[in-house]
Amino acid sequence: MQLAIIVTIISFFLESLVSNFVSIHSNLFLPLFSIVALVIIYPYFKKERSNYYKVAAILGLFYDIVFTDTLILNLFLFLMTAYFITKMNYMLSNNYFNVALMTVLAIAFYRSISFFVLVIIGYLPFSWFALGRGIMTSLVLNVIYAVILYGITDFISHKYHITKID
Repeated sequence: MQLAIIVTIISFFLESLVSNFVSIHSNLFLPLFSIVALVIIYPYFKKERSNYYKVAAILGLFYDIVFTDTLILNLFLFLMTAYFITKMNYMLSNNYFNVALMTVLAIAFYRSISFFVLVIIGYLPFSWFALGRGIMTSLVLNVIYAVILYGITDFISHKYHITKID
């Protein structure tokens, strides 16, 4: 579980660092490393789903405070995404391809839910193009990050005999 917390903290700070260098209007490289961290850390919680949800809620709360200045919105979005990730992990095993696939699905889920919430409250007009663009702008950088992070965490967990769900 310590590895999961370290990965979450590093991902959060790395997302903050990368967001300083990448324009918000970038077409390929919008970071969502916190969502990627949720995909990567789930196997390390070994049936302790409540602790995983607590980490997701705290991460969402910090994400709200640091990045969006909204309170509670991303807390609930991260919890919903974490629940979605737990359901995906029942169907898919953990390997490079499946982690990349789960990252794509988790980002699409997070972006879709957040888009629909912003449409419902009247902040954004509804547009399929805007939703698709929001999802596509996040995929390239985050899938690359997920595959690299999975490789590093898998190596560390094998080297130090840290148990995880495979």
